[in-house]
Amino acid sequence: MRVVHLSNTPVAGSPGNIVSALNRHTDIEARHVVFNASAYGARTFAVDIDWQTQREEALTAVDAADVIHIHQYFEFSETFGDDLPKRFGERKLIRQYHSAPALWARRDPALLTRIVTDPVPQLVIAQGPERYYPFARVVPNLVPLYDWRYLPAQEAEGPPVVVYSPSGRASAWKTRWETKGAPQTLALLRKLERKGLCRVQVIVDTPHDACLRIKQAAALAVDECVTGNYHLSGLEALSQGKPTIGHLDARVQSQLRHLTGAVELPWVDVRLEEAEPVLRALLADRRLREEVGAASRRWMETYYDEATLVGHYRRAYLDLFEAPERFGVPRFTTHAQQWSAVALPDHSWAQRRRAGLPFWRHAVEALKHFTRPAPGAGRD
Repeated sequence: MRVVHLSNTPVAGSPGNIVSALNRHTDIEARHVVFNASAYGARTFAVDIDWQTQREEALTAVDAADVIHIHQYFEFSETFGDDLPKRFGERKLIRQYHSAPALWARRDPALLTRIVTDPVPQLVIAQGPERYYPFARVVPNLVPLYDWRYLPAQEAEGPPVVVYSPSGRASAWKTRWETKGAPQTLALLRKLERKGLCRVQVIVDTPHDACLRIKQAAALAVDECVTGNYHLSGLEALSQGKPTIGHLDARVQSQLRHLTGAVELPWVDVRLEEAEPVLRALLADRRLREEVGAASRRWMETYYDEATLVGHYRRAYLDLFEAPERFGVPRFTTHAQQWSAVALPDHSWAQRRRAGLPFWRHAVEALKHFTRPAPGAGRD
């Protein structure tokens, strides 16, 4: 079977990881065509086929495909062009989401409904956005555990280095999901740095390959502690054997446990409001960091091996042909289930938001920290 993945942007490297895993661990031949490979500027990811420079190769791959796997929501008229879907013919289509639908709907209820109820078979990553796609099949974000850049390495000598990869400048309390709480998180990390407890390495606007190498030398990593979500950058840090600070809400935890079969999860799970003493303890105790980091790597090897998890994608492709009725089945069967998945964690976040600092303070912190020179790279 041949599968071509299409995406507007590199989607933080996620489709590339999936395609690589399919080619190495299954009988599926996969390619990935990216419309705008430079969408993130200096924060670059490895690209299989660049639509802008390799269009003929892209069209050849599409014409040879059995399945077209589309990532995120985008309009073909604004990206690949209206003629490309005409080439799909009778090929099977499947769409995968990595973000909440509000990112594209932008307060347009009709568009949000169209995205969520799209009749094309849907997949969604087992992270925060999952709860907003009740008709999608849940699949893992993959990381290549045995690529040398994802293997554990000794932390650098000197003050322990904390790495943090914010997605942007958004306050933790300005937006529900499209944030890693950079102003608030950096304010805490800089406070610890000023006290001589660590050195902070903010990773932004750097090629992904360099980002991974920076993280390998760190003492610990901060995923994000504000939304209840985790990110691809957190999975990378866990694979590298780093203590990884993050906060996973109950819904995210349940999806991870269901997907992996694990009871315990490897993140050092703490909300940002309570993170300071946890960070202090880890920064003061190298032995603790080493033990927590080693446990992180063991968990990934045991429960998150891509050779096993890529089977979720292979099964989805086979079901397109053999059991299409398995798609589009609602995962929430009662009003209470949906309320518990969506509204309940939103109430918790809203209460935390009310207790947060005024937004103007967050904006000042964001500007101050983002104008400081620091090496680094990307989001998720």
